Amino acid sequence: MTASPPPRGTATAPATATPSPRCIAGAATVTHASGDASAQSLCVRSGTTVTVVLKPQAQGSWPQPRSSNPMLALVTSSATDGQGVTRVTVRAARMGAVTVTWGPASAPLFTLRLSVAAYSVQ
Repeated sequence: MTASPPPRGTATAPATATPSPRCIAGAATVTHASGDASAQSLCVRSGTTVTVVLKPQAQGSWPQPRSSNPMLALVTSSATDGQGVTRVTVRAARMGAVTVTWGPASAPLFTLRLSVAAYSVQ
């Protein structure tokens, strides 16, 4: 039996696997606007800071973000400018899988799925 390939844009490696060399280290920016997919996946190395830029939405301001596990990824700041653009900073702290969501848990407006990989030991 052969496994079918995973959907594009999803992290497939378990947290204990060797991280992909495509995992981002240092800093990353994710931008979300109305009409974009309601979820985005990203592989980052531990210690990476992810800036999420949320464009204004017709329903009003963006709700406060929630991390599914603040020990793995911590929301460190959230601010909305005068034009309605919200910038949220998330710091990937430890290896594992975590989601950051905006809106109700049952129907979030946007979900960022982070796969946090460790740096390889030399």
